[in-house]
Amino acid sequence: MIEPVLLTLVGAAMIAGAVYDAATLTIPNWISLVLLALFPAVAFFAGLSWAETGIHFAVGFAALLVGVALFAGGFIGGGDAKLFAAISLYVGASAFGFYVFAVALAGGVLAFLLMGLRYLARAGVTWRINGFQHLTMSGAGIPYGIAIAAGGLLVLPATRLFANAAY
Repeated sequence: MIEPVLLTLVGAAMIAGAVYDAATLTIPNWISLVLLALFPAVAFFAGLSWAETGIHFAVGFAALLVGVALFAGGFIGGGDAKLFAAISLYVGASAFGFYVFAVALAGGVLAFLLMGLRYLARAGVTWRINGFQHLTMSGAGIPYGIAIAAGGLLVLPATRLFANAAY
């Protein structure tokens, strides 16, 4: 009976990361830490073996290493790297390629939406969405945490981890 609560908390943490990134262009560390802290309970109730749990941790750690390298190169933000790694922990090895594809696809859609909003803003259309006006400014960053969370929310229900926890 606890599994739905855990899965809801995981989804809520991902959505919180997306909203924080959209509002502030930062993702607080506590969001990635909540995802990290919830994983052992989700893995336990999903019935993962020690070996399967280890593989999930290895995937998350590898994603963090790649994220740190991309952050050091100035390609992504530190919060993006941590959120991507935390969600990769849940995705595991079997769905990781699909997750990367889903994040890239969501990132492309996000970029086109922001380009459209910024074009309209330059044309004189004003937006009165408190806390999110910066997204329409030319030269503003892209809150890629939205794409990372969207990819996770798309892929996680199809993973074995979540299928096991849901039953």
